[in-house]
Amino acid sequence: MRLASCFILLGMASLPWSGSAEVPRLHLKPVVLEQIDSPTVITHAGDGSGRLFICDQPGKIRIVRHGMLLPAPFLDLTTSGLNVAIGQTTGYSERGLLGLAFHPDYSNSSAPGEGKFYVYYSAPSRTNPNASTPQDHVSVVSEFRVSESDPDLADPTSERVLLVFGQPQSNHNGGQLEFGPDRKLYIGSGDGGQADDNFEGHTGGGGFPKPNGGLGNALDLTKLLGKILRIDPLGTNGPGGTYGIPGDNPFVGAGNGTREEIYAYGLRNPWRFSFDKRAGGSGRLFCGDVGQGSVEEVNLIVSGGNFGWRYREGSFEFDAAMTGAGTAPVSWIDPVAEYAHPGVTKGSPALPQLGLSITGGFVYRGSAIPGLVGAYLFADYRATSGGGGRLMALEETSPMSGSFNLVEAVPLTEANPISGTRRIQTLGENESGEIFVGTKSSTGVLARPNGHPEGGIYQIVPAVESSLSLSPSRDTTMFENSSNSNGSGEHLYAGRTGSQGGSARRRALLHFDLSTIDFSTDILSAAVILHQNLGAAAPVTMTLHRVLADWGEAGSDAGTPGGQGAPAETGDATWTLRFHPATAWANSGGDFVATASASAVIDSTAPDGPVERTWSDAGLIDDLNVWLATPSANFGWALLGDEATSPSAQRFYSRESAASGGALRPILDLTFLAPPPPTPLEAFLRSLDPDAPAGTFYDLTVDTDGDGLTLLLEHGLGLDGLSADPPQSTGLSLSTRITGTGTTEVTATFRRDPGATGVRLALQVASGFSGWMPVAESLGGAAPTALNGAVIVSDLPFPGGEASRLVTVRFETAENIDRRFLRLEAFLIP
Repeated sequence: MRLASCFILLGMASLPWSGSAEVPRLHLKPVVLEQIDSPTVITHAGDGSGRLFICDQPGKIRIVRHGMLLPAPFLDLTTSGLNVAIGQTTGYSERGLLGLAFHPDYSNSSAPGEGKFYVYYSAPSRTNPNASTPQDHVSVVSEFRVSESDPDLADPTSERVLLVFGQPQSNHNGGQLEFGPDRKLYIGSGDGGQADDNFEGHTGGGGFPKPNGGLGNALDLTKLLGKILRIDPLGTNGPGGTYGIPGDNPFVGAGNGTREEIYAYGLRNPWRFSFDKRAGGSGRLFCGDVGQGSVEEVNLIVSGGNFGWRYREGSFEFDAAMTGAGTAPVSWIDPVAEYAHPGVTKGSPALPQLGLSITGGFVYRGSAIPGLVGAYLFADYRATSGGGGRLMALEETSPMSGSFNLVEAVPLTEANPISGTRRIQTLGENESGEIFVGTKSSTGVLARPNGHPEGGIYQIVPAVESSLSLSPSRDTTMFENSSNSNGSGEHLYAGRTGSQGGSARRRALLHFDLSTIDFSTDILSAAVILHQNLGAAAPVTMTLHRVLADWGEAGSDAGTPGGQGAPAETGDATWTLRFHPATAWANSGGDFVATASASAVIDSTAPDGPVERTWSDAGLIDDLNVWLATPSANFGWALLGDEATSPSAQRFYSRESAASGGALRPILDLTFLAPPPPTPLEAFLRSLDPDAPAGTFYDLTVDTDGDGLTLLLEHGLGLDGLSADPPQSTGLSLSTRITGTGTTEVTATFRRDPGATGVRLALQVASGFSGWMPVAESLGGAAPTALNGAVIVSDLPFPGGEASRLVTVRFETAENIDRRFLRLEAFLIP
């Protein structure tokens, strides 16, 4: 979306790290859902636009701008270009659009790299200087340029192929592209596929049965496969003159067919690497290398480094026959972290069994999560067979030590999308260093079992600690041996009465509405607080139990003391009925879990007035988590007393009590970690269609409700985007006055919303339809600023406008013109 501005025009004639000891709990915030098939790359252009670029494996690069996925792809390799990306099906595939990197000078005017970006994709097999035998397909590294007329579109005809090399099989393609701190382009390539780096098309390999002792592609320095390559995309001294080979590459001049593009080797399938190159970073290159069948690993890549595959898998020997065959390397570099596959025992002590396929990540250098700074955040594609991914972290024991502690599972809030079947395919960064996760819930690239694309983009954000106190939405008492209730009475009762009351049991019911709490909430503590005002005996233990069926509260009111209840009215709960007069409990006295969720000891009969009683056991949190996950199961709690003792009944204030101004009513106190609240723009967009998937695009330049205001202006002014607003709701007015000195005094007003933190409002005046002069602006909801000699007269609450403000601005002009125009424009802040 290209959004220059939205405006109102009003014409007036003669009118006025450092490495945290504990990784903080995080939340995966949905950014784009149900619109991308299979995300492989998440990155940015480094141009200050705030845009997020996403590679979709079938061959399209998509843009997320201001939280919305733009309808038109930035680049579509499925239909255009010199080399069309290989086609995809609903089946599993590792081929496709796998890499994207923007030149460091992408936004640097007149620099050689201006407007240039690079892609890595799979294309149908063809003749090339780096062919393999057999050749399932080729990997292509190409340069493209952005369109000269639209920054949100690439020029599909601008493709310049830098490098093509054959892939013997369909898998293990690598695909990472990354510019290093040295401004050189690093390329990750897999070993060519199949398994063991020992099949046809792999050095020393063959068909079945596979020979042992072969060198493999990854250790063969005459092959580009199983490596990290380093080139200068703007240079010309490489083969064919389409790229340059830096003179300080480790194998320059080695001879014997050694490929001088190689920076590091001995890698099986480097699936995502990154440099720690932001402010405060070490500059090191972290790489996740996918293992064969036993071990996943994280490597610190260094120039000329040999990382062992296929002689080693992780730090363990893989093919002992290589020693006798003379193909084993003399030295290698072990990973800085590794873990085993589920069911695989490796090492002593044994490695943790955490996943099946590593997804490399990033050292966090953002600002939103201070406790995460300096940690390397990475993932596993699928922690268990058929299950979802796993988010992990490495924390260095001391700066630059190269020794790391492994956080086996980064703590996430309850609504964790990877706890089910969402696999983690990639991690990425935005321009601010915040980290994103790309997931997929189906195996096939184009598989859509639910009728929509199965890919998802999430941002890793901090969980925010909050607290909340809830009053019951309903409460009542059930009276044994009676059809009475007390739905509207001011007291609750629980326990057994004395002989005067027939030695009968009373049980209270309480229900709290949790609909205002996000399912993503991670509850830290929960307490039910009641105020006891009378007791028959003490001490007694009273318990809360999770209710298993719905029940009602109606108008019955027993008054005071009320211990016998009042005749039930329609909808009241009684000892035998959930809803009087006809809907029965399965069990008299209510249907609830026999095991108590919480208990409290009542240690006195409250002789001196109300006493606060608290139930706060962990079982309450368990119940709340059940209800947050399945709101339809929330039937509240039953309060039971000591029913074996007579008398033991206790009396508490109910939600209808007016005692102490209502301050003694039941309360559910919660503290929890929850997702941060949505930004004002996110909340506004969500209000347009609460059921739309995350990242849905809205054209903010259109007027959807026919009131003459664009959606962006509605947001900037704090108005409703779904219903027409009256003209006066904008606060726009203009008046002129001829002063005693012959100048013209112009006074204008406009509305602004301090909560519109992503919008810049600009007020402009003119004597015609050109020559607009800005006289005031409000940037990101901040107090208005006067421009061009104007002054802010006032910034007051807008009449009836809730949090909005009415700004008055005034200026003088020597022009004696009785016709003025006023314009208010709204711009999204990048």
